[in-house]
Amino acid sequence: MSGNGGVTVRAAVSRGVGMATSIEELLLAAPGTDEVRVAIDACAVCHSDLMFLDGGWSIDFPVVLGHEATGRVVELGEGVDNVAVGDRVVVSLIRACGDCRACRRGHDVACTGDLALRHRSPLSDLNGEPVAQGLGTAAFAEQVVVHRSQVVTFEHSVPAEVAALLGCGVLTGVGAVTNTAQVGSEDAVVVIGCGGVGLSVVQGSRLAGADPIIAVDPLVAKQEAALRFGATHATEPDGIADLLAEATGGRLADHVFVTTAAPGAFTGAASLLDRMGSLVLVGIPAEGVTVDIDPGVLAISNQKILGSKMGTARLAEDVPRLVDQYLAGRLDLDGMVTSTHPLNDIDTAFAEARSGEVIRTVVVFDHTDRLEEATG
Repeated sequence: MSGNGGVTVRAAVSRGVGMATSIEELLLAAPGTDEVRVAIDACAVCHSDLMFLDGGWSIDFPVVLGHEATGRVVELGEGVDNVAVGDRVVVSLIRACGDCRACRRGHDVACTGDLALRHRSPLSDLNGEPVAQGLGTAAFAEQVVVHRSQVVTFEHSVPAEVAALLGCGVLTGVGAVTNTAQVGSEDAVVVIGCGGVGLSVVQGSRLAGADPIIAVDPLVAKQEAALRFGATHATEPDGIADLLAEATGGRLADHVFVTTAAPGAFTGAASLLDRMGSLVLVGIPAEGVTVDIDPGVLAISNQKILGSKMGTARLAEDVPRLVDQYLAGRLDLDGMVTSTHPLNDIDTAFAEARSGEVIRTVVVFDHTDRLEEATG
C-alpha cells in the first residue's frame, strides 16, 4: 500500500529489552537522494541483533533490526547509478559516502560522511511516531530504504537465503582473514568461537592456505562443523595450548581470531600468539567488558592487536569475490543455513540463534502480491 510517497510494510518491531517481537504495519518513506528501496527476500539472524534485544548493547526503541539480507530493488532515489530496478542485491549495514578521508583510503567501514540516513529513520508507525532503523538497515521487514552504498548486485543463480549471509556473517569472517589479518599460506591460525562468523573465518583461512587451522568451541557439534568447513583440528577451550603445540611442532599461532562475544574467550587469547603474531578481535562483547593485556610482551614480541569491524570489507569488491568462490565450489554457504522461518515466526528464529545450536537461521519473505501493489 502506498501513501505520501512511501509504502506500508510488515515488520518485526522490538519495543524493549527482553520483550517479544511484534509484527506490525509501519510506514516506510520513499528513498531520498542516493537511496534505494529494496523488497527483502531473506534476512539472517546475527548475534548482533540478539545483543540489542537482550540488552548487551544500547539501542533506541522501538526498533526494527536485521542487517544480513538480500532482496530486489524496487525504487531508486535521485543520483543512484550502481543498481537498477529489478536487480537482486545483497543488503548490508556498511554505509559509505565515498568522499570522507576513510572512504578515500578504501576504509568503507570507518566512513564518517554526513549521510541523511544517519540523522533520520525512514520508518514510522501508523501514527507517525518514528521507529529506529536498526544498524542502519532494518531488514526484518518486507522492504527497506538504504543508502546506495549498502547494496551490491549478485548472480541470480544464488539462492536468496544463501546470499543473505554475505551481508554480514560470511563477509565479516572471511574479510577478517583476507582484509584485516591478511593471513598467508601455511600460517598457523586459531579460531576461538565456531558460530557463523567463526566458521567463516575457518573457511577464509582454508582459502588463504593456512595450516594448521585450529577451531575452538565448547560445543562438540560446533567443533564437528568447523572440521567440515576446513579446520584441520578442533578442541574445547581447555585443550587449545596442547593441541596448538602438537599441530605446529611447538610453535605458537601466527593469528588468533576471537569471533565470539563471550568475555571468557578474550582471556588468554594473546598468550597463544607467536612472535610477530596478530590477535584479531572480530566478536564484540557487551558494553563495559575489558581485557588485560601485557604491553611489554606485546612490544617485545612485535605482536599486533587488530579490530575487525565487518571484515574491513568493501561491499562492491568483496561480495562479488565471495559469490565467485561460492559458484566455483570453494566457499560453502549452503551448509551454513541451518533453518528458515517466515517473518511471523521470527521469535522462534531468535530462540534458535540464542541456543547456539544453529549456524545461521534465516527469515524468508514471500510478498509477491504486496510487491506488485507497491510497484504497480
